[in-house]
Amino acid sequence: MRVFNGELKAAMLVKLLHSGKTVEVKEVGSFNPKPYVREKLETGETGYITANIKSPLDVKLGDTLTDSRIPSPALAGFREVHPMVFSGIYPINTADYEHLKANLAKLQLNDSAFVYQSESSVALGFGFRCGFLGLLHLEIVQERLRREYGMDIIATYPSVIYEVLKTNGEILHVDNPEYLPDR
Repeated sequence: MRVFNGELKAAMLVKLLHSGKTVEVKEVGSFNPKPYVREKLETGETGYITANIKSPLDVKLGDTLTDSRIPSPALAGFREVHPMVFSGIYPINTADYEHLKANLAKLQLNDSAFVYQSESSVALGFGFRCGFLGLLHLEIVQERLRREYGMDIIATYPSVIYEVLKTNGEILHVDNPEYLPDR
């Protein structure tokens, strides 16, 4: 993290602006090249924090942290990453569904651009609809599932979400040609 204004030290309460949650900072430090604990981080310095954050979904890459007593606005320039390519990922053995779910959650911890949600298919059973930045990102995630977690998976053909402008001016987001409107 980088401190833009003020200072950050252990025992401070900070607010995560993305989720609105307030957490206590347990430790602050820097890397040189290995991590070492410091008393505080001041304006212009970079480092790390550990805090009592319950879920990785509470934090977004690029989020602004602010003093909970004196909140400040989010820093300008942050844009959330949105997936552009989608693919279904299903376990070959349906009994591995929960294992796949846990492994996708682990991947999402260090890849904020990767998103997934449950879906089911008549032919493939229960699986996940996953969003990626592009085809290379899709291939990397599939390979990591195979190599790091030993998962045997089936991936559906990649697709994109289309924005359809209907004749009445309504805008639809369609991810399957089956859902294209007549007009």
